Amino acid sequence: MDKELLASKLATIERCCKRARDEYGKDPTTFVGDITRQDAATLNVLRAWEALVEMGDHVLANLDLGLARDERQVVALLAEQGWIEPAIAEDLQRTGEFCRAEWDLQAAPLPALVTIVKRGLDDLEVVAGSLVARAGAGEG
Repeated sequence: MDKELLASKLATIERCCKRARDEYGKDPTTFVGDITRQDAATLNVLRAWEALVEMGDHVLANLDLGLARDERQVVALLAEQGWIEPAIAEDLQRTGEFCRAEWDLQAAPLPALVTIVKRGLDDLEVVAGSLVARAGAGEG
């Protein structure tokens, strides 16, 4: 397994999560009316999500744990194999739903973005860190 690739993706996730939190944290009371900050937060959530899915794909492929058809199945397979706790996997699926709405050019609800920034980014960072740690320990 390419541990450098996983570490690089983890760094991307941490950087994107920080930027999304910073945009919201500048002034949560004005976030609703500031489309530029909303866009920056959204793009960084999307980047973090994509990096996590790529990490998951890498782990699944290298350990022959199955091939995922889409990002939803990446999370599901990792949970089935014990790499992600089921409750966290469920929360990650909601983050994925938000990202899919954005990719499909639908208006993802602002409350969902705020919830992800406040709570969901923690899950992304925890899971990414866990994938790096387990891969480094040679777990499979």
